[in-house]
Amino acid sequence: MLKGIAASQGIAIAKVYKLEQPVLKIVQTSANPEEELKKLDSAFAKTISDIEQIKEVASKTLAEEELAIFDAHLMMIGDPEFRSSIENEITSNSVNAEYAADCVSKMMISMFESMDDEYMRARAADIKDVSFRLLCNITGNEIPNLSTLSEPVVVVAKDLTPSDTGSLNKEFAKGFATEIGGRT
Repeated sequence: MLKGIAASQGIAIAKVYKLEQPVLKIVQTSANPEEELKKLDSAFAKTISDIEQIKEVASKTLAEEELAIFDAHLMMIGDPEFRSSIENEITSNSVNAEYAADCVSKMMISMFESMDDEYMRARAADIKDVSFRLLCNITGNEIPNLSTLSEPVVVVAKDLTPSDTGSLNKEFAKGFATEIGGRT
């Protein structure tokens, strides 16, 4: 028997849609900094576009205060310190863009997870979400788009990021079950 924390009352009966995110295997390789900076630039542009699209989809069903998470995601991906740290890693060490982005992201996530303030610790999940999208865009991996659901389903996943829940097609997503997470 499976047990969990109910986030809402009632039940949902539908086919299962198993959400499987790409598994990224980031390895350090020597690379031409100019080519890697171009790849990084393209990935940043795509990531910004992706987040804007998710916000647009989410705006149809979420309140303004709930949409603020996507403004925060746009601020994170637009943070000049974040970007320049990745660029510096590429140019200083002649490494591939995905490795540089992964190193900088992990450092930032670790920094937020170690903060005393609970709110700030929770922002580590937002950094993970944005960084994962950036890494997928650098490596050419597709992230499943839950806005394209076309039949009633119950989404089953290890976890749902803010991007996942924001892009859920509410007409067809009848419920969800995750391995980790809480009521919120």
